[in-house]
Amino acid sequence: MPLRKLIIEAENIVYAEVVDIKKNKAAISNDNWFKDHVAVLKANEVLKGKITNTQIIEVYFSPDMSCPAPAYYEKGTFTLAFLDKKDTDNTYSTYALSYGSKTLDKKDYSIYRSRILEMKNILTINSEEEKQSKTVDWLVECALEKVTKWEGTYELSPESDFMSFYDQNQDTFVKKFQLNDIQKEKLRANFFTEKTLEYDDLGLIDLIVKPNDKELLDLLIIRFKENYKQMYFGNSFFMSKIVELSKREDLKQILKRNEDLDMFAKDYDKKSTKITHEFIEKLE
Repeated sequence: MPLRKLIIEAENIVYAEVVDIKKNKAAISNDNWFKDHVAVLKANEVLKGKITNTQIIEVYFSPDMSCPAPAYYEKGTFTLAFLDKKDTDNTYSTYALSYGSKTLDKKDYSIYRSRILEMKNILTINSEEEKQSKTVDWLVECALEKVTKWEGTYELSPESDFMSFYDQNQDTFVKKFQLNDIQKEKLRANFFTEKTLEYDDLGLIDLIVKPNDKELLDLLIIRFKENYKQMYFGNSFFMSKIVELSKREDLKQILKRNEDLDMFAKDYDKKSTKITHEFIEKLE
């Protein structure tokens, strides 16, 4: 769940220190594994809700969940937490699980803080047209910062993220609006300044590509050769974009062989790595 939706839907938003992690013995004895741990948070700053600064908050969670991914809390760190309060007591749960707990240092938190306060102001605008226009600007600003890149890219280009397959809200924001030329150029300039490309960066390609875009293709080839060993889960998407821009049938066939592999087979990693190397050799 991206940041915009978290801001709208979570009851509380707080930047807090994780002062302790405790096992919830009562939950364990009752087989309530979704609440088998308690994160004890000390509020540092409250951005939404009725929690007060310095308040001690107990957040129930389970670090042992696998799918969906659980909220993450580690003693001694600071987290930006999106929380809902249980009506019957003073305990809290993390809204949207892993999306609702973000371990951030002060520098990264300051960026998130600015975006959250901006969106809170945008949500108060009465004119829907103005609100929508400013929201697109806001999503672009998110996409321009490394730490919030996914928060903006996911909504601007949801089809580029495999997790959008699981998004039950199919009425994605960007389907209502197109980026203007200035916004596209901002994103393109930002993309070309990145020395390394990560998975979140690749979502920008569909937003910044131009007809017969050799400049972008050349950059993708260079960055793919440099980063493919560190981008295991993004390699297939990376290769697909090179195929799309190059329009090369030989690369398309190599990509298809990779996509046809059984991901659960024991030799998947070996076969996929071999195909990736073959793809790279064709780029020489």
